[in-house]
This record gives sequence, C-alpha cells and structure tokens, in this order.
Amino acid sequence: MAVMMQAFYWDAPIHENKAGEWWNHLRELTPQLADSGINALWLPPISKAADIKSNGYDPYDYFDLGDFDQKGGVKTLYGNRAELEALIKTIHDHKIGAYADMVINHNSGADGEELNPLDGQKRWTKFTPKSGKFPRDWNCFHPSRYEQVMMEGENFAGFPHLCHRNPRVYEAMYEYSRLLIEELKFDGFRFDFVKGYEPWMIGLLAKYRYERDGK
Repeated sequence: MAVMMQAFYWDAPIHENKAGEWWNHLRELTPQLADSGINALWLPPISKAADIKSNGYDPYDYFDLGDFDQKGGVKTLYGNRAELEALIKTIHDHKIGAYADMVINHNSGADGEELNPLDGQKRWTKFTPKSGKFPRDWNCFHPSRYEQVMMEGENFAGFPHLCHRNPRVYEAMYEYSRLLIEELKFDGFRFDFVKGYEPWMIGLLAKYRYERDGK
C-alpha cells in the first residue's frame, strides 16, 4: 500500500507565514515525511496565477514558475523554479514521488478585453505573458473558430475556458506537460476540474512518450 499526501492546504503559505517560501518549507520537512511513511507528495499548481497571492488555480502564465516580475511580484505564492527543482530533487533523494497539479481548463488575469467576433461578446481573453510562451487571444478560448458550440465541459467561476481543439492550445498543453515531466522531473499529474474538458485531453497528455536524460 502506498500513501500520498496533499502537501498544502488552501492559503497554506499565507497561514503558515511562508508566502513565497513554500517549496523551501516542504524541502525542510521532506526527511520527516519520508520517515513517516509518505510515498508521494501532491504539490500545488506551480505556475504564476492572476495574482502572486493566489493558490494557483487561476493560471495566467504556465511557463513562469516564479521568475518573472508580473502579477504583483516575481515569485509565486510557493516560490520560484530553482526552489521547486531543489524540492523535487530532495523528494526523490528520499524515495518519494512528486505529482503536479494540472490546471488546464481555464485561465485568469488577462491583460486585455477583446471582442469575440463569433458571438459579439467582450471577454478578458488577451494574454501577453512575460515568459513569452503561450500568448493567447479570443480564439484560444470558447467560443473559437475550432469549436463554436462548447463540447468540452463546464465553465469554472466565469473564467475564460480554453479550447483544447485549437492546435495552439493543444501544443502549449503538451509543452507544459513536457516541462513538468522532462525538465522538472515530476512523476505524474493530478488533473484539476476534470469535468471541464473531455477525457481525450487527459489521455493524450498521460500517454505521451516523455523522455528523461535521453531515455
């Protein structure tokens, strides 16, 4: 039998006075967690959200792991990329697995409002992230030219709902998944709000042949 621990709770870094230092805090606790019989850790969303005090479930820049000055600061609520990488290494050194929280249904914190020409509605769908990766416009969300009648699931909290059938979105989600597994060395995913998109998207991301160290 294996035991997975959710390595955070809502607003944990704020309540524990560890804002911007959660990755370092978990790294210090890892030996104790290993001694307690924990086999895997489920980590919170790692990307820059709509605000630096956010828990990460309203992603803004998937490729900013706390290293770009945007949305009120540089670090995320949990830390930066170097600290996350150090945490994952320590987790693995103690024979524990690390699982990433994937939030790929919706986005928030857009930089501009746009008119969607398909339905004449204005929405906050213009994203120009400082990482330079995955800039978005109305066509990356529903309704888009790729899917005008939303078939992928439910909206969340009124946030712009990503259209995974758009090849630009599809490619970005693959690149994000590759970053998590191949570069950061996560061991797997926990998919957030899965009723917000169709199962084929999870299947494709999960079955992709990832590589680490040439293997």
